[in-house]
Amino acid sequence: MLLVVVLSLTGTVFVAWQFAVEQEENYNVQRLLRKEASVQRSLEYTLDRLPHTLQTQDLPAAFSDRICELADIHGMDIALYHPEGRLLTQSTLNEGEGAAILLSDESLTALELSDDRIQGTEFGESVRVYWNVKNQLGDKLAIAAVRYEKRTPESGDFKAFLSQLAPLYVVLFLGGAILSAFLSNGLVRDLRLIRNRMREFDPSQTQAPIEYSRSDAIGELVDEYNSLLKQLKLSLEELAKSEREGAWRTMAMQVAHEIKNPLTPIKLGAQNLERAWVDKKEDFEMRLKSHCRVVSEQIDVLSEIAQDFSMLAAVDVNEMEEVALNKVILESVELYRSSDDRILWHTELSDESLVIRGSHHHLLRMFNNLISNAVDAVEDSEQPTITLRSKASNSRAVIEIIDNGVGIKPDTLEEIFQPRFTLKQHGTGLGLTITRSIVHQLNGAISVSSEHGKGSTFKLSFPVS
Repeated sequence: MLLVVVLSLTGTVFVAWQFAVEQEENYNVQRLLRKEASVQRSLEYTLDRLPHTLQTQDLPAAFSDRICELADIHGMDIALYHPEGRLLTQSTLNEGEGAAILLSDESLTALELSDDRIQGTEFGESVRVYWNVKNQLGDKLAIAAVRYEKRTPESGDFKAFLSQLAPLYVVLFLGGAILSAFLSNGLVRDLRLIRNRMREFDPSQTQAPIEYSRSDAIGELVDEYNSLLKQLKLSLEELAKSEREGAWRTMAMQVAHEIKNPLTPIKLGAQNLERAWVDKKEDFEMRLKSHCRVVSEQIDVLSEIAQDFSMLAAVDVNEMEEVALNKVILESVELYRSSDDRILWHTELSDESLVIRGSHHHLLRMFNNLISNAVDAVEDSEQPTITLRSKASNSRAVIEIIDNGVGIKPDTLEEIFQPRFTLKQHGTGLGLTITRSIVHQLNGAISVSSEHGKGSTFKLSFPVS
């Protein structure tokens, strides 16, 4: 709106200026012709009352006073020249600089060839006009020259017009500014409402639709937003259902796969034991003891599998206690320190008491998983080294487990926390999944950085109790 007002004012001023210039040009032409005609009649009137024997050299004496009167009356500079181009007399005193109204050679030549008036070159805002002055007998006595100062548009009606128009446009501009501010504030207020609702949008929470009663463009936007909320709710419900079903299918496949492995030797052992009983084998007692040992071992494996899956569930609140991280780390290191005498262990633990709220059993299992992976990673290293660090940083306990093992390829780095993913030839593929689950349940964070062939670093952090 303000732009329209400004453009309107600019366009009006431009058109008015062009019109004023054109009008002033026409006015100056007509006024010049009138004044020129008046001066010419006055000169002819004076010449008619002088003797017809008047010569050119007598003109200065005859017109010395009359030419000044004519110049004052008509507001023009007037000069008389000899037909050969010499100045005879003029209305303006211009001592030491020659004639005030110059007669150029081009104008003099044109007057010799024609009896019509000649308009000379314009200089700024002045116009010069020349014509031949003749006596009663038609003889050429002199050349009359006048200089007319044109009126500019600023000094004409344009200035008055602009002074009348400016207050009107000031009022229009201020009114447009106030109105546009009022309208834009109303528009922005409604848009801010939509923006804030979109900023606070949480897919996990039920979102109430935006209430908007007016049927305008904002209303259409609000209707589309509310419609998208409904569609998003349905899509999220379908996605959650699909994810639950997928998770159950994946978990069922994982459980079936893990349980099937221990059951196979139990089944084979039972079948062999049955045949030995039927065949009355003499070593039946020995086979029975061997089978019992195998069954016991496989039951331990099944128990470990069940424990692994239970770790994926939420940590029991009743098990939460104050746990010293450095103590848990040292316990876990002692379990693996004697597994390989070649491994060089570095424990750079903080002198501060890093106590967090958690479960000792779960934390020990978490560190066991990470250290076990580190031990497996450095198995083929020339000088296997595992470093464990702990420190306090911004009210959080930070732990790093660093190895110089085979590392992890970049294309598999993002998949290591997924169930059933493993780089080992043995294991369930749940170790890192369980570790991440425990970390998140204790309000912690876990990250990994690795360079293939040079080693990996697992970094954990927990809020200090």
